[in-house]
Amino acid sequence: MAQEKFNYLLPEEQPRQVSQPRRALSKRAIRKGKVLLTGCILSVFMVGVVIAYYYAQVATLGYQVAQLQNSLNQLQSEQEDLESQANQLKSLERVEAIATTKLGMVKPNSSEVVLVTALSEDPQKKLEAKQGVNPAEPPENHEAPVQKEDKLSKAGETKSPVIEAFVDMVNRWERGL
Repeated sequence: MAQEKFNYLLPEEQPRQVSQPRRALSKRAIRKGKVLLTGCILSVFMVGVVIAYYYAQVATLGYQVAQLQNSLNQLQSEQEDLESQANQLKSLERVEAIATTKLGMVKPNSSEVVLVTALSEDPQKKLEAKQGVNPAEPPENHEAPVQKEDKLSKAGETKSPVIEAFVDMVNRWERGL
């Protein structure tokens, strides 16, 4: 069996272990390390400044968005108020009240009311039906009544239903006098 060896020497008496000598750094290497360290610190500082700048931009844009949102809400409420006022001004009750009080108009009796149809399928067929014209017959025989009834359709224009209703109403009024 192997025995254990005991070392009874004092630390001063123990043989020194020779350490490898450190290589001395040159001044150039030290300067290069300092420049590198300064560059790293400067770059970290610049990144921090850029990040702070972008956070400031985000905060500014957030403030502008909030202002624009408030402005939009105010404009929408103003639009709703104006639409409400417009609907009140256009109401039939208000128009009737102004017509009777300020303008001195009166409601017509049932004998004074003339009902006129404003929309028809074909204005030419309605005109022919009033005049007793048969569409199968040639139109040469009935030129005079058509010219008397409508001078605007000479150029081949079709009458609108509103104009036709107005002409019909005027013709009824003339026959009534």
